[in-house]
Amino acid sequence: MAAAAPAADGVPGRGPPGEVIHLNVGGKRFSTSRQTLTWIPDSFFSSLLSGRISTLKDETGAIFIDRDPTVFAPILNFLRTKEDPTVFIFLPSECSLKPLNPI
Repeated sequence: MAAAAPAADGVPGRGPPGEVIHLNVGGKRFSTSRQTLTWIPDSFFSSLLSGRISTLKDETGAIFIDRDPTVFAPILNFLRTKEDPTVFIFLPSECSLKPLNPI
């Protein structure tokens, strides 16, 4: 696992909000912005991208998350749209990653 590179602002593990983050979730690749993943303070992704949680990277450098990609897609869509995440009522084990309900 490679160490987090200092970003332009000099803070390790942080980058510009528009930086594209590549994820490998259960073998399926997702790409999104750092801003999308980190708009909820103290969430799983905020912790992951700040370096508070260690990351595992795949052979392409994408952050590997060992979860079902079918279940992850609605989570990412919630982060993108900020719409009511009622879908999570049906996904209790996946929501244990960290709360996604800032409302």
